[in-house]
Amino acid sequence: MSKPKGNKNYMTLNATECLVAFKYLQDNADSLFNDAKILANSVSYGHATSLLINSSEEYMKAFIIFLDGNGFQFRNRVPGISNIFVNHKLRYGLALILTLLAILIDDFKVLLPHIKKTYNLTFDLMRDKEQIQNEMFSYMDMRIQTVLQEVQWFSEAEFLRQDGLYVDYVNEIKTPLNITKTNFDETAFRITRIRSFISDYISSFKSEGIIIIQGLENLKTQFIIEGWYENIGKVIDLFKDHTKNPLLNLSTLMREFSNEIPK
Repeated sequence: MSKPKGNKNYMTLNATECLVAFKYLQDNADSLFNDAKILANSVSYGHATSLLINSSEEYMKAFIIFLDGNGFQFRNRVPGISNIFVNHKLRYGLALILTLLAILIDDFKVLLPHIKKTYNLTFDLMRDKEQIQNEMFSYMDMRIQTVLQEVQWFSEAEFLRQDGLYVDYVNEIKTPLNITKTNFDETAFRITRIRSFISDYISSFKSEGIIIIQGLENLKTQFIIEGWYENIGKVIDLFKDHTKNPLLNLSTLMREFSNEIPK
């Protein structure tokens, strides 16, 4: 496999070059992830935790490049998408979205048998509307604390990454030696979930099933028709100010939303 050549960067790669670059990004992310586990086995939890977070950033870049290599148009249609290759906080925002999607998918797998048992294919939507609504509120109430925890964790991920690498003095000495096994395990759990989500999604592009193929093609169209690219650009715009972290504001909004969910 040859590397892309010439005066190129992530924003100017063609589809074929994207798929080549994706593989290098994925391999590096996997290497960082595996190196982190080796360091953790040596009780170097600070450096190990930082490497895990670095690996997640490489996975985010790889994911966008892979999608564009398969016909999506993030780099062409999303205003400010180039920031994902230079802005740590923006990568954490994307990682948060993938995490929440992974949680939703896992929950759906568990809930699906219950849904099939409770409702047949011809249920009356209006008749069952109140019951469905109540169950949705119940699910949201159950999961809101999990979502809040994830928002809070990713809003502080950059601080954790830096704390795992550097000695600092903020009222007291802060050293990578203060990072604990618990910090590492919590980070490893999240990054492993992201890796699995991306791996499963990438595998779907190899499917020969007509339903999956059509679904992916429809998704590409929806991004354009539904204006998803433009909306992603608006989100990216919130991250341009390096002095602010939109995820912290999101955490506050989520707590307010939690209080408004009918109990």
